[in-house]
Amino acid sequence: MNANDAKVRQILWRSRELDNGFYAIGIEILPYELVGVLVETDGMVTARARRHLAVMDPDEVVKRVTELAGKLVTDALGCGFPRNRVCLGVQVGGPVDPDTGTVLHLINGRDDHGRNKPPPYEWVNVPLGARLTAASGCATAVENDAHAFAAYEQKLGVGQESATFAVILIRDGVGAGLVVRRERLHAPTEFGHLLVWPRGRICDCGMRGCIESQVGSRALTAVVKERTGRELDGLEAAIALADSNATQAPQAVAAFRKAGTSIARGIATVLTVFGPSHVIVYATEGLITGGPGHRAANTFLRAVHTFPAHTLHTSRGCQLRTQRLDAVRGAHGAALIALQSCFGIRLQPH
Repeated sequence: MNANDAKVRQILWRSRELDNGFYAIGIEILPYELVGVLVETDGMVTARARRHLAVMDPDEVVKRVTELAGKLVTDALGCGFPRNRVCLGVQVGGPVDPDTGTVLHLINGRDDHGRNKPPPYEWVNVPLGARLTAASGCATAVENDAHAFAAYEQKLGVGQESATFAVILIRDGVGAGLVVRRERLHAPTEFGHLLVWPRGRICDCGMRGCIESQVGSRALTAVVKERTGRELDGLEAAIALADSNATQAPQAVAAFRKAGTSIARGIATVLTVFGPSHVIVYATEGLITGGPGHRAANTFLRAVHTFPAHTLHTSRGCQLRTQRLDAVRGAHGAALIALQSCFGIRLQPH
């Protein structure tokens, strides 16, 4: 087959896709930002976009998500493309009820985002799916961010070599998504609120000793502040202190060690219950990129890798991998979930 024949076949395939194919828009709702992608039936991204959000009011977010979704479809498929062949997948960094499309709780703490802090916000029981379906005309799926990353890994990542694996997502808090025997678990998995320190620090949720009492940008920054007495402008400043030659650096490093041990104990619990062959930890680069001079990351990673000491010997062969946070993967995963839940297209690995 020559180059011209290949081009003709590609054009014909594209024409059939436009006539018969299904598409999904995936959008990750971040604090004051939207990341969007358009995904075809085969699960591959064909367009992407980002938008700043001036406010995080649910009505405004619905409006901006609808606008971004419409632009992705219009630019890639044309303004007349039928909406009954397009679905919308949205993911947020908080607990959701995927059956009803309700965001149960989404919060942004006052200390989360650096010196120029945007206003805090809080959503409670927001019917995001229903609102987006009404506004966009597209069937909509709403999911937690860790579950979206797990869907991405199932289709395009570790799912190609493992039938049972876990994804741990470290952001402001800590979440997890699980795939067991090639089926993604739909139940809410509050990994960040596993009890790992019986006499530990009080978590934002009100319980004592949760993983999230020590880990996540919000908690880890607070713990370093408490240990060192230093005012810190977010997690990057806490990492810089641990990596520095300041007199308080050892106390800061100790916070990263306990954070890593918290994740290790959580992984051990997941191994005991589900027995995944792989665990993928997504986190900011400053936590997982070690090397000379990177004491925070080196200490954190060494502690995370102690997970075999906290679980049964039969689970100690689990492979641990790290990945740098990438919001596009989260949006991509949300689109894949929408293709499955709205159009029945299964997340078979490529």
